[in-house]
This record gives sequence, C-alpha cells and structure tokens, in this order.
Amino acid sequence: MNHEPKAGRYLHGYSRDEQRRLVDQAEYWRDRLILPDLPYGPGQRLLDVGCGAGAVLGVIGRAHPELTLAGIDREPAQIEAAQRHLAGLGLTATDLRVGDAARLPWPDASFDHAFMMWFVEHVRGIEPILRDVRRVLAPGGTITVIETEYDSFHVWPQNADWNYLMAAMYRHFELHGEPLAGKRLGPLLVAAGFTRVCNELAGVHFFAAPGCDALRRHVDYTVGYVAPAIPEFVALGFEEARLQRGLEHLLSLPEHPQAAFTHHVYRARGFA
Repeated sequence: MNHEPKAGRYLHGYSRDEQRRLVDQAEYWRDRLILPDLPYGPGQRLLDVGCGAGAVLGVIGRAHPELTLAGIDREPAQIEAAQRHLAGLGLTATDLRVGDAARLPWPDASFDHAFMMWFVEHVRGIEPILRDVRRVLAPGGTITVIETEYDSFHVWPQNADWNYLMAAMYRHFELHGEPLAGKRLGPLLVAAGFTRVCNELAGVHFFAAPGCDALRRHVDYTVGYVAPAIPEFVALGFEEARLQRGLEHLLSLPEHPQAAFTHHVYRARGFA
C-alpha cells in the first residue's frame, strides 16, 4: 500500500492572471497576516513551502531585506514566475526550486525559519511535509503557517445560493485538500515535533459603513479567487446557475446598508 502524501489539486491554475492574483493577494494580507511579529533577524535563512509565484516571499523580502530567501513548489511555471517576480523587486539572494515538499532538497538544519500560507488547504496528508520542514530547520527555528477554513464564510443578508457556492468550495477541498486546515494547525504542528506551538484565530469581519470601502475591497478580493473556480465546481456536479447567483449575491453586498461578511483565518507558529 502506498502511504505517500497526495498533493491536492491546485484550484486556481497557473496562468499569468493567477500569478498576478497571488501577488495582489499577498499585498492584501501584508500587514494583517503576513508581517506581524515575524521573529526574523539579519543573515537568517527563510524557506517558503509552496511558494507559488513568490508573492509572499516578495512581501517578506522587502520588509526583511537582510534575509536569504528560498522557496519550493511542485510546478515549474510557478518557480519561473517567482524568479521573475523576486528579481523585479531586486531580491536576488534567492534559492527557488521545483520539488516535492515532503522530500525537501536541502540538508538538515538549512534554515532558520519556514513559512506556509494557503498551502495546507491544498494538500491531503500534510504530516510528512511538516516533519520534513522541521528536519531542515535549525534548532530553535520557527515555522509560521496561515490558513482559512471553508465552513466559516458567512454573509448578511443570508442567501441560499451563496451557501450553495460555499458548499461547492468546501466539497472541492474535501476531495483534493483540507477544508478545515486552519483549526487543525496546532495539533498538526505538535504531532510533527514542533514545540511552543500556538494557533491564533485572526478572523476577519467587514460590514457596510459610510465612507469605508473595506467591505468592497474584501468582496473584490474574494471574487478574485471564487469566480475562476466555478468551472471546477460545475465539474463536481454543482449547478452553474445557482453558483453564479451565489456570486452575484456576494457582489451585491457592498450596496446593502446592513451587509456584513465574516470568515475565519488562523495563524500558527511552532519552534523546531
């Protein structure tokens, strides 16, 4: 029997539009989720696991130019995009590789820190990956992991078609990844051998308010990754017309005087 971890299907594809979306997404979460309290110092080495187009590495690298940056992704197109993106930011101290995150191509204790963002949700069987990340961290090194959970997206006014759309999203991750990754991060890190583990709920909530465009910006951000995924949901057997109506309800929220949008995001840390 094969016990190797199965990589989840990446929902959004690898187009240039998607790579640009990843860069925009990292900028969106820059100050709220990515940069707060990072314990990084001069001359240290950072590994981004599932680095994609280098979006998160770009945010961290600009804030901590003294770091040596490394990243790994299984898709050559993503690594090529990451190389272009980071070079364009003037971040040249990089080591970007195509490879298997469960068999990292670096020796033991190669890094001082590791980072994962929106990665665990795409993987079925994350445990071997976390163990290998711990292997390549120096003693006392840190791992920071950021994830959402796909049963926590709630809108007001409530809408059955929006709930249907979110059920389709949940079903995708149930089949190809981990829809409840966020709340599981603490136990997963402990089981992988990390110590002093914490996992904090950094949920987000936006509501309609005069003179504030935060709800509109979050709706636009959410539409950016939900709308292109609808063909995948249709392929799973969901009704396209209902999915589109759910998306239309989301788009209409900023115009509703009592609108609100909530979902849960988790930010975990552990020490090697």
